[in-house]
Amino acid sequence: METNLANPYISLHADPALLDQVLINLLVNAMEAVKTVEAPQITLAAYTSPDEKTVIKVMDNGIGMSQEVQEKIFIPFFSTRKQGSGIGLSLCKQIVLLHRGTIQVQSAPGEGTTFMLRFGQ
Repeated sequence: METNLANPYISLHADPALLDQVLINLLVNAMEAVKTVEAPQITLAAYTSPDEKTVIKVMDNGIGMSQEVQEKIFIPFFSTRKQGSGIGLSLCKQIVLLHRGTIQVQSAPGEGTTFMLRFGQ
């Protein structure tokens, strides 16, 4: 795992426990996605965008997701895992929205996945 913090003084006004839950969930999903990949890589990055938004990215080089799966991942109780409850990403989205932010996913099968969280000031 690699961390990339462009500005060590970056700040975000948020509930730390709730944001921790979002990041833990995204990192656990990333670890699951890279389990079978040779040379697994997970990157956690944070920076301030040109429009002054705080951006947090969780990227992996794992198995990726089809467009069809991406359209369903934030729906409660949808899961691609046998042991999954389908609550994690739905909860992440609600927490991000509670903080007046957005969550987006970019993924392709065999190429990995990036989750991007954007928060206004």
